[in-house]
Order: sequence, then structure tokens, then C-alpha cells
Amino acid sequence: MTLKGWTLPQTPTGRASLLPPPPWHYSGEIISVDFTADPERVAALMPPGMTAVGDGSGSFVFADWCSAADNDPRIRNDPASGQYKEAYCILYGTFEERKTARIPYIWVDSDVSLVRGLIQGFPKKLGEIHMTRPVEFGRGGFPKEIGSTFSAHVSALGRRLVTLSVDLAEVKDKFYPSSVARPLLHTRLWPSIDGGEPAVHEYQRAKISDFRIGTVYSGPGSIEFGESEFEEIADLGPLRAGPGYVHSLAFTVEGGTVSPIPGEEGA
Repeated sequence: MTLKGWTLPQTPTGRASLLPPPPWHYSGEIISVDFTADPERVAALMPPGMTAVGDGSGSFVFADWCSAADNDPRIRNDPASGQYKEAYCILYGTFEERKTARIPYIWVDSDVSLVRGLIQGFPKKLGEIHMTRPVEFGRGGFPKEIGSTFSAHVSALGRRLVTLSVDLAEVKDKFYPSSVARPLLHTRLWPSIDGGEPAVHEYQRAKISDFRIGTVYSGPGSIEFGESEFEEIADLGPLRAGPGYVHSLAFTVEGGTVSPIPGEEGA
């Protein structure tokens, strides 16, 4: 009998497989803050062929996602499977003379998201993430409106890694924050267990459709990176915080395209 499953574990039915193939659909709430860091430290995180924009610009993004997959309705139907939070650093540059973005650090709180990210080339690690949840009415939280403050933080292994907040001061009409406006360049890396060259080492860029962004609320932002002996994100500091943004976001990942890494054998 043939074992089935797009990912491990494989079984006679494939029902226990952690993740189905794309398309994958995402709908979520975003809190982000732009920043500038030491340009040399930003440049040091750029992969072969990608050049930093030069001013040390980046963003840190928190996202509270609902996700779904055409090939497995259980992901959308069960919030324990399809809903999760993530937090990631994004840096800006150019690749093949096009504006591009790169995520060197990212944390999630879901095994589905973790594996789905590693397959695409996101360097995902597990973390504990908390975000201000927008409320429609009442005094128990903050609505999406001018005067509200949205905050978020991420920890891993008991260490607080990033803390940020945004004081909403204006509505940005027909505006796309840099963190969602630039295509991402990922590195797919799977080591070879026999100690040889990596089994997979290539670039990946996602095929995105049905991209939608909600009303963008903006205002002064604050951001702080914390120290951990298991992480290196604090090496980007000291930081200068720019504006922050709060908005809804949705899109579909149809799949992706892969290409050789410049300088690799056969590239």
C-alpha cells in the first residue's frame, strides 16, 4: 500500500499529514512599526545577489492570522489548526534590480505555520506572541480608531525579543506600508543528513493572488529589541522608530517559483 501525505507523517490515508499543498489562504490583523538600524548590520543579513537599500530601513510586523487550504477544509474549520500568531523582522533591498524584502527572523506559535513556513523558506522558530486585539465597542479594549494604542510583543525561551506599540493618529488613504508592498525573497535550505552539501539550497518567491488590504491606521511607533543568547535580532540595534500601522490583510499563496542562489554550483 502506498503511503500518502504531502508532508510527514505519511500514512495509508494521508489524514495525519501535517500540511496539505497550496493554495493557502490568509486573513489577518496586522500591527507593524518601521525602523532604521545600522546600515552595515542590515547589509550583513542580505543573501547573495541581494543589496540593502543603504539606509538601514526595515519593519517589524505582528500578525494574527486565520488560514485555510483548499486541499484540507479542517485547517479553516478548526481554529486550533488554522489560527495562529507570528512576529517577524523585514529588511529592504533590491534583487535583480527590483525592490525586494527579506525576512531574517520570524517567530510563530503553531506547528502548521512553522512547517508551512520552512517549506517556503521562512526561517520560522517557535515563540510566544501577544497582540492588542481590536474591539468593535465597549471599554474593554481598543477599537481601530484615532486615539487608540495598539501594542505587541514576542518572547522565545522565556526571553522578551521585541516590544512595539503604535499610537493611531491618522487614516492613510490608498496606502500600502512597505512591509506589505514589496515581494519577499526566501532561502529554502534543507541540510543533507549524510554530512554532504545541502539537499536543497535555493531561492523561492511566492505566487500571490487575491491580495487585499483594509483601512490603514497610522501614527507614531515605538520599538525595542531585547537580548537573548539564542537570538541575534538585538544586533540590529540601536534602532530609530518610524511610523507604525494597524490594518487588516488578506491574500492567497498559490505556490512559488525557485531559482539558483548566485554563486552556487550550477547557478
